[in-house]
Amino acid sequence: MMTVQDVLDIAKLKLSNSAISKNENALIKFIYLGVSELFNRFNLSVKSETIRLNENLAMYSLRNDDVSMLLNLYNREGTELKQSDTINGRDWDYKLVSYKSFLLNKPVNGLLYAVYKASPIVLHDGKDIIDLPDAMIDALLSYVCYMGCSTINRDNMNETSMWLQAFEKACMALEMQGYKIPLNTETLGVLVKGYA
Repeated sequence: MMTVQDVLDIAKLKLSNSAISKNENALIKFIYLGVSELFNRFNLSVKSETIRLNENLAMYSLRNDDVSMLLNLYNREGTELKQSDTINGRDWDYKLVSYKSFLLNKPVNGLLYAVYKASPIVLHDGKDIIDLPDAMIDALLSYVCYMGCSTINRDNMNETSMWLQAFEKACMALEMQGYKIPLNTETLGVLVKGYA
């Protein structure tokens, strides 16, 4: 695992001809944006949260701070609940209210398991650990350089375009290596039941 300082040092070398290379706070923010982009593209973190239900309460919200998107709900037996987006639909177990809140059709006392796509931890300084596979560091550096060039050096679109292409190429290579985690329900069901 690399630290933010490790990535900062390399990014400063790659951006040495740009004024942004001297602005560590901006570079740390670019690193976080790059980590977030990679988390989103490759579904790097899928987590679950246990929710205690009450038959008198229909609206629930996930408590964890890292929720990026609620994916599925499962009952105690591991059966996936049916989601509906239609207002007047009759055959549904829950409806999404927001990215982390839902409305249960027939709440009962017991437990429910929510599976969600998680965001990365926020990066604050050079000592923070970057929670990415080592194979993704090249893509991350390309993203940081792309953001640095597009923010500061708007006149040189060739360099900006070069870094964006390098990032997209690195992401395609990672996909071909199998780094993208599918978010289909079959895979998630196995994760929730503890077999993954």
